[in-house]
Amino acid sequence: MTFKNALASNGFKAHNNKSKELVASKFHSTLRNVRIVVNTATDKSTGKPIAGKQAQFKAVYINNQSQWRTIASGGAFKGTQSFGSYLKAIEVAATSGPTCKCGAKKFKAKSGNVVCANACWANKGWSSKKKWKGTKKNTSQPQKRTARTPEKKKQLRAEILQKRAEEKKVIEGTYSNFVPGQLVKIVEPQQNTLADFIGTVTKVEPLGNDPKRPLANVWVMWMHSGVTDRHHNYRADPSAYAGTETYLVHA
Repeated sequence: MTFKNALASNGFKAHNNKSKELVASKFHSTLRNVRIVVNTATDKSTGKPIAGKQAQFKAVYINNQSQWRTIASGGAFKGTQSFGSYLKAIEVAATSGPTCKCGAKKFKAKSGNVVCANACWANKGWSSKKKWKGTKKNTSQPQKRTARTPEKKKQLRAEILQKRAEEKKVIEGTYSNFVPGQLVKIVEPQQNTLADFIGTVTKVEPLGNDPKRPLANVWVMWMHSGVTDRHHNYRADPSAYAGTETYLVHA
């Protein structure tokens, strides 16, 4: 399948860019104001690969000034064989990215700071002129927080422990049998939390006939860096790793 066919079948529209590279984009399947852009590393006239370049997806947020801000970048790849899995991965990465209070997505500015793609106050119709002329000072007294009784504290503690137990049960039931092209996340067992690292399985290596460890090593390309690392798909021995073990779960 050529890139033009892959783009057409997935709803992408080619950009009228000045460079010779074929670049296309489409709106995110669920997120508003987010487009998925793909640099195909192919010549838009001939359809042939451009030497020294690889294809790559990225997600951009279109702010109130119609500026495109990159909120997530995918790993580099060649050809269209992995087109579908990389497209799915970048959509997941865009969805899990940080969001501002006003609902816009955050991005990394040239300064290195992570900031909001929109000026949040602009969504509320605020302006310096309106604030100077008509805004009244809020003289109401802040509400006092209600003190928690021992019974209430006990109830909250029980709910937290139950939630952790449920999360742990889900995690322990999903850490084996991975296949190439599958989306995965990193888990830190000592915290029972899912890290914000989303990647695509590229290779698995069998260990043998050990029923407790059906797959020893899982090679994952991380979407936040494009780096491929090897990970275990089972919980490591805490005594051997001093409580710093990690393992993979289905995304």
